Amino acid sequence: MQKNQKKKIVLFMPRPSEHGYYLGLPLALMEICSLVDKKKFSIKIISANPNSDYEKEIRNAIDENTLLFGVSSMTGYQIKSAIGAIKIARKKNPFIPVVWGGYHCSLLPEETLKSEFADIVVVGQGQRPFAELVEALLEKKSLGAIKGIAYKNRGKITINPCREPEDVNNFPDIDFSLVDVEKHVIPVEGKRYINLCTSYGCPHRCSFCVEPVLSKRKWFGLKPERVLKQMEFLAEKHNIEFFGFNDSNFFVDKERIKKICAGLIKKKLKIQWGDANGRTKQLLMYDEKLWSLMEKSGCKSILIGAEGGSQEILDLIDKDTSPEETVKLAETTRRHNIDVVFSLMAGIPRFPDYLNKKKADEGVKKEIFDIMKMLEKSLPEKKYHAILLFVYTPYPGNPLFETSKKLGFKEPKTLEEWADFEIVANNVPWVSKKK
Repeated sequence: MQKNQKKKIVLFMPRPSEHGYYLGLPLALMEICSLVDKKKFSIKIISANPNSDYEKEIRNAIDENTLLFGVSSMTGYQIKSAIGAIKIARKKNPFIPVVWGGYHCSLLPEETLKSEFADIVVVGQGQRPFAELVEALLEKKSLGAIKGIAYKNRGKITINPCREPEDVNNFPDIDFSLVDVEKHVIPVEGKRYINLCTSYGCPHRCSFCVEPVLSKRKWFGLKPERVLKQMEFLAEKHNIEFFGFNDSNFFVDKERIKKICAGLIKKKLKIQWGDANGRTKQLLMYDEKLWSLMEKSGCKSILIGAEGGSQEILDLIDKDTSPEETVKLAETTRRHNIDVVFSLMAGIPRFPDYLNKKKADEGVKKEIFDIMKMLEKSLPEKKYHAILLFVYTPYPGNPLFETSKKLGFKEPKTLEEWADFEIVANNVPWVSKKK
C-alpha cells in the first residue's frame, strides 16, 4: 500500500427479492457516509440492481487496502443476498471486518453477531456511530466507547450502550456523487422515477410495527429547503420526473408539507411525486387548502397503512383510527385526483381464540370480509383502489410478536433462518393455506 493512500470502505445494498426488483438509490448506505471524512477514506457503494453485475463489482472493489465490507438489510431475502456478497468479499480478503446495518440487525444485534458472517453491527440510526467506527478501525482503537454498535472479538459479543436518535438536520446533505444515479432511475408510466427519503422514525405506537422499537416514537424531518434542494438537483441534472418517498411517515409535519409543496410550485419544477407513506387520522387533519396545494404541486399517490376493516382489529393493533376515517380519506384523495394505495393485512393474532383452528379460520374470514366491506364503501362506481393485502407477519420487539409466540409461532433462531422469513409469505400457524 502506498503511503497516505486512502483506506477503502466498500458497502453493499442487497437484493430484496430473488426475482427482478427495483432497489432504488441505496439511501441508507449513502446517508451513513455523511459524516465520514472523505480525505481519509474512499467509498464504494454497490447495489444489487437487476441486470447489474454486482458480484464482479464486489470482487474488483475488495483488496488488501479495504477497511471493511458493510451491508444493510431488512428481514427476509436481503439477508440471503447479503450473505452471498459477504462470501465473495471474504474470498478476496478473508480478514476483512464485516459490518451490518439496517432494520434486522438493529432488532437482533446479538443474534446477528452469532453468525459467522457478521463482525460488527450498527444499531439504529447509523450516521454518527459509523463515522466513529471507521476512525477506530483505521487507528486500530478499541470499539468499546462507540455508542450504537455491537461487535464480536475473539468470539465474545459486546453490545455497547444505545445512541439516542437525533435530528437528521444535524447531518450533511446526501452526496449523490457516491453512486451512479442513472443506474437507479427507472421508467414508471413513461416518467423517469427515483426514490428519496426525507425523515427518520415515526411518532406512533402501532403494536405490529418495528418503528416504535427502533426510533423510540421519535420523528425528525429534513427542513423543506433541504428536501427541495435534493429534488431540484435531481430534476435538473438527471431529468427526474417523478419522486417516490421511502419515509416511514412522510406527512407528520403539516407545515413542512405545506412549505415543500409551495416551494415546488414556486420553482416551477415539472415533476410529480407520490408513493409517500401517510397515516389516516393525520391526513384528515389537513384542510382543503392544503390538499389543493398538494395536488397543484404534483402529488399523485399516497400509501396508507389502513391495516384492517373493523374497529376491533384497529384497536387491537393500536392504530388509533377507524374504518370510517379510512373511507373519508379515500373520498378526500379522490376529490383531489390523488390515488390512494391501501396496505392491509389479515391474520392478526388473537390470544387465546386463535388456539382453536375453527375460531382462527372464522376470524381470518371475518377480517377479510370487513376489509372488503370497508373498501366497497369507499368506492364510487367505475373507480378502484390499489390494495396491498398481506398475511400478518410477526417481527421482533413489539407486543404482537409475544402474542404470536403464545399462538404457536416458531421464531427463527439464526441470521440464516431469518433469510427465509418473507412478508409475502404466510409465517403464522393460525392462518390456513386455504385462507
